[in-house]
Amino acid sequence: MEEEKFRQILDRYIAGEATPEEEVWLESAYINLNSKELPVYTESFLAAETQQIWKMVQANTKPVRKIKLHPLFYAAAVLVVISLAGILIYNQNHPSSYLASLPPAKDIKAGKDRAILVLDNGKQIDLDQIDNGRLADQAGVKISKTADGQIVYEMPTQVAVDNKIAHNTIQTPAGGQYQVNLPDGTRVWLNASSSVTFATSFAAERRVKLKGEAYFEVSKISNEGRRVPFTVETENQKIEVLGTHFNVNAYIDEIATKTTLLEGSVKINDAVMLKPGQQARGNGETIKVLNVNAENFIDWKNGDFILEHNDFRSIMRKISRWYDVEVVYSDDAPKKLNLGGWISRSKNISSVLEVMEETGKVHFKIEGRRITVTR
Repeated sequence: MEEEKFRQILDRYIAGEATPEEEVWLESAYINLNSKELPVYTESFLAAETQQIWKMVQANTKPVRKIKLHPLFYAAAVLVVISLAGILIYNQNHPSSYLASLPPAKDIKAGKDRAILVLDNGKQIDLDQIDNGRLADQAGVKISKTADGQIVYEMPTQVAVDNKIAHNTIQTPAGGQYQVNLPDGTRVWLNASSSVTFATSFAAERRVKLKGEAYFEVSKISNEGRRVPFTVETENQKIEVLGTHFNVNAYIDEIATKTTLLEGSVKINDAVMLKPGQQARGNGETIKVLNVNAENFIDWKNGDFILEHNDFRSIMRKISRWYDVEVVYSDDAPKKLNLGGWISRSKNISSVLEVMEETGKVHFKIEGRRITVTR
């Protein structure tokens, strides 16, 4: 089989877009490739991460009769897997010289659960430092920090009518993330350098304001038999939902605001309806709807950086926010870079950068909290 065709099928398989016939063919081929007949391929160059991918394929396949494949297939398969391994995986036997020699004390650790809760009266609570338990009471609403670090708003059955509706803001710094359970039961995951502002009790409407990026799992609420909508407002989009799972990326340093739907339905700017697996991109003037692999856009929530099909400079902006670093580019730094696979966000920054250096087309230098990018 030609290498290019093999790559195309492999790309569709990873994206979840392969046909049933292609899935069976590729899984059978991969089983043959990893059989005892070809031990050198699975032991000599495949690192632990690739073995983990193999286990995922095994988990998705039932025992099958081995299929006789043309020898040219193996040649193409080996070339593809070797090239992917070079891009995907940090090869410990051939580390890049600068990053490999970086003293641990100069490496930069991954971000963690960190956020500030700003109460309606302006009081700020550092959620990373405060003990678990009740934090505050506002208009009869109890605000607590749970043992696993979440912030939970609990409303009594009846809340006294107040002339003033209290609003809170939770904001994450660079290198921080946090989860909050809103008064209606909606769950929100905040990415780094983000904030969400909301009322401590929802009455006729449920409305929040977002800066940065967040993933929402919206509770379905009814009032007198009618569903109460949930609205997310960003600088460039207004997203109206009833009960759904979606991600909003509204960082001001990104070209466009992206709303990605995983479950349910949403309406963008009172005009555009999204279905699961679709994304609305817009800068406030126009909205473009794309069909996407939605799971790729909540990689941060799942603890990963997905590199495949992602713009290189966009990846570096993600790294800048998560590790709280400044990224600068030399004159010869690449603007585009074809990458594949993913890497955990829990790793130190040097491990993430080494994966990209394995392409041989980019290099990085760490100086304090500044990352310099060169070719």
